[in-house]
Amino acid sequence: MGNSRRTGIAVNGGDYARRQGNGERITEFSAIAVAEPRPEDQRYMPSGVVLPVAPVSGEVLPVMVSADEVDRAISLLAEFPAEPAADRPGDGVDVLLDPDRVHLARLNAGKAPTDDSTTVLFVSDTHLGYENRVETGRGKKVSWIGDISSRETFDRIAQIAIEQSVDAVIHTGDILDHEVDAVTLDAAESSFATLSQLEIPVYCIIGSHDHDSANPQHTGSVDGIAWLKTQVGKGHVTELSTDATPVAGESLAAYGISAGNVGIDDIGKYHSRHWSPSSIAFGASSSGPNVLCLHDGLTPYRGADADVDLERLLAQSRVSFDCVLIGDEHRPRNKDFDDGYTFETSDGTAVFYTGPAVRISEPYCDRDAFVTELTISEGGVKATRHPV
Repeated sequence: MGNSRRTGIAVNGGDYARRQGNGERITEFSAIAVAEPRPEDQRYMPSGVVLPVAPVSGEVLPVMVSADEVDRAISLLAEFPAEPAADRPGDGVDVLLDPDRVHLARLNAGKAPTDDSTTVLFVSDTHLGYENRVETGRGKKVSWIGDISSRETFDRIAQIAIEQSVDAVIHTGDILDHEVDAVTLDAAESSFATLSQLEIPVYCIIGSHDHDSANPQHTGSVDGIAWLKTQVGKGHVTELSTDATPVAGESLAAYGISAGNVGIDDIGKYHSRHWSPSSIAFGASSSGPNVLCLHDGLTPYRGADADVDLERLLAQSRVSFDCVLIGDEHRPRNKDFDDGYTFETSDGTAVFYTGPAVRISEPYCDRDAFVTELTISEGGVKATRHPV
């Protein structure tokens, strides 16, 4: 079938290759499941050769494809993760796996995508313990800090998740402020436990302030990262990574890169928070929608002061993401409260921010903070705001 942008298959890739009598290379693959050729294809294969298995249907890719099998073969190829190296003019990928053709092929092959959707409550920058800045003296403070209760905000978020019957909660970092007390964390654990009991899973990445909470400077503060690890151990929270995490048992797969590409188990081991797109290798995806969560200064939200070039990250990714959820910014882009939370990369990938769940930056002086309910399906993403 040749190279394909969405398959991750290249006939000159893999661990090693065998040659047929006509000199054509047949590759064995280490990154995906393989199996013996179909019985009808075995006569074309040397002894011992194995072929890729489509990751969703579990079917072996055909070698010789009749006119009647073309749609089925295209449908199988579309199950594989992206292969950026094949995304070059002249390789035919824009014809073979054109999205409209894949959709039609799936219809013809009896594998039409369903209308199933996954609903998540998108939360960011809750900064549990922010009000402690009055006592600790650490960090900037908004003038209305006396009106802020991060505990009440966290409890309200759990209530919204329950009221809206979401499938899951996704938090894009800075769950904690850099100084957090035990009473606040006890209250937050109660909210986590309630969601867990109601089978509403919580997924997260680690933010920059979460990093700092591991080294509190005030006598009234505790180690926030140790607490977060406990929540992970109890099953209250699942940390996202560069491998796919199925969300709430649905078709949606979530990926995440924590601030500085340093996850919860490596905080304190690695001090550099700088990373580049070339250092990221995403695991294989399923055929359902994929969402990426990030907590760093990113283009195109930021300009020259961005930490990471999101365009490059998506261009080199083997996974095709349906949307990107970001944290860290504390304000809408260009202070545009109507349209500054949603934008697109140059390739059309939708990027969403929900703002800080707590009113911790000046643009929110006279505005409510909110969280965002996202309904994600193969047909796109629908966003609904809920004030907190």
